[in-house]
Amino acid sequence: MRVAIVKSDGYLDSRISRILANNSIDGDIITKVVRSTFNEYDAIIFTYQNNVPNLPKVIEQIVLEKRVQVLYITNTLSVGQFYNLFEDLFFDYIKEENIDSLIPRLLQSSRKFIKRIQLLETDNRDLTEELLLIKNTNKAKRILMKKGFNEEDAHRFIIDKSMSMRLSKKLVVNLIIENKIDF
Repeated sequence: MRVAIVKSDGYLDSRISRILANNSIDGDIITKVVRSTFNEYDAIIFTYQNNVPNLPKVIEQIVLEKRVQVLYITNTLSVGQFYNLFEDLFFDYIKEENIDSLIPRLLQSSRKFIKRIQLLETDNRDLTEELLLIKNTNKAKRILMKKGFNEEDAHRFIIDKSMSMRLSKKLVVNLIIENKIDF
């Protein structure tokens, strides 16, 4: 696991680095967060000492992309500026006095859940596409049945057209729905 610590020119940077090193977690201090940071790191740690303009908005944008875990270390319990992120799995805030025990625990547990969520999102996307294909196939069959085909012949027509035209079933079904195919 690799963690980016956004530089704050305060004592917290070295303290966080030490905590990560003691728990065998690779931590790098970075000066700014750019797009490539999301690909290089599994988590990003911000502190209340960061001089990032509009920090709550920056953190919110990162969290909403759901690619990396964001930890925010604060010295107060006031988290009103992060109200939108309060229940998000990709965001945690830690009171400064608890960082020794919470940083390693949150990083290890969140990594497992984030990977599982990403797998579920991929499965969901695949199943959604599959369901859309089934719905469109049924719609195309109904169109063909209005033209005199029975259901079995309509299904066979879609398969045969797909093979003869060397197009995907999805594309053939869409062409039938758009009335751009001869039958």
